[in-house]
Amino acid sequence: MHDRRLGRDFHLLWAATGLSNIGDGLRVTALPLLATAATDDARLIAGVAVAELIPWLVFILPGGAWADRFDRRRLRMWLDTARAIVMAVLVVVIAFDRASIVVIYVIAALLASGEAVVDSSSMALVPATVHERDLERAVGRLSSTELATNGLIGPPIGGLLFGFAVVAPFAIDALTFVAAAVVVAAMSGTYAPASTEPRHRSLRAEIGEGFRWLWGHRRLRRLALVSTALGTADFIGTAVFVLFARDVLGLSAGGYGLLLVPVALGGIAGSLLAGRLTSIPLRPVLTVAILVSGVATWAASTSSEPVIVGVLTGVSAAAVLVWNVLTIALRQRIIPDRLLGRVGASYRFLVYLGMPLGALAGGFLADAFGVRTALAVNGIALVVIATTIPLALRDGAPRGVNARA
Repeated sequence: MHDRRLGRDFHLLWAATGLSNIGDGLRVTALPLLATAATDDARLIAGVAVAELIPWLVFILPGGAWADRFDRRRLRMWLDTARAIVMAVLVVVIAFDRASIVVIYVIAALLASGEAVVDSSSMALVPATVHERDLERAVGRLSSTELATNGLIGPPIGGLLFGFAVVAPFAIDALTFVAAAVVVAAMSGTYAPASTEPRHRSLRAEIGEGFRWLWGHRRLRRLALVSTALGTADFIGTAVFVLFARDVLGLSAGGYGLLLVPVALGGIAGSLLAGRLTSIPLRPVLTVAILVSGVATWAASTSSEPVIVGVLTGVSAAAVLVWNVLTIALRQRIIPDRLLGRVGASYRFLVYLGMPLGALAGGFLADAFGVRTALAVNGIALVVIATTIPLALRDGAPRGVNARA
């Protein structure tokens, strides 16, 4: 039963998130598998993650500015349509047996370019669809739905479909983008930002204002720098996890998809748990969350048992989602609506600045020392970063949920 306090428009946004992420979940498994079919070079396979991350550095800041200029609902609707077209092109390429590693990079980059803008507009939509007191619950619900579809439902089906017909998961992904665009189009009203800024201002000036606001806010600046370090560390292991599953755990394409199920379950649990932790001071909650994620990731690197690795990665994902939900809600409370897209994009730009470096490091570590080493370094780095969180959040939080630091 729908929670009436969250409203019809939130539920439409929620449904669109679920639809598009079902397709994304198919691709999460299928695209790395397509890369392994094109090459056995760990560096080139890790390059898929790099190709997905670099466009964020190009488009996330303009995307934030566009989210503060235009109707955020329409922006998402048209970009979902564009991503459907990109996926349809990939389907044709696979059908004609032209899916080289370079083509995979190009498709991954185009999808990531659209996603960079969509995420800016989608997150900026949330405060306009729910009451301020429900932000953690709304963000948690969207996050858990994304994980359920992107990580629980999609990956195992994607692996099975890939084994049955390589083109199938990508064709379904294209259809889910179309469906998401239709659902978002049904949202009522307008979602233009509450801004009195003149329209003739340059995009560069608007981006600069958002970045300066973030950098001038000491607490958010520190949090953004910690998040950047976390993203860099996490992608050391994430970029080569498909190789860990195949070469260390000995899993097939379908087995790799199933291995991602505990990650989704853990993430869902963490996203729902986060809303229940708002009475506890923020610093210890976030510190413990990243410490748990790091220890679990390191422990997974020492195991050769798929079940044990699945449990440990699920625990890690739960901890990461606690961090994500609480920090997103904190940002949405602090940032003014007229700057919500730009400041949020500036924050994510810093995070994504480190991710390609982490992915490249993971590829070279796996190639030189083995994939276990890359995953172990990922875990150890998270533990080290966790020790900096109390310092980063030592200033008092704003009024509201989790106000006590």
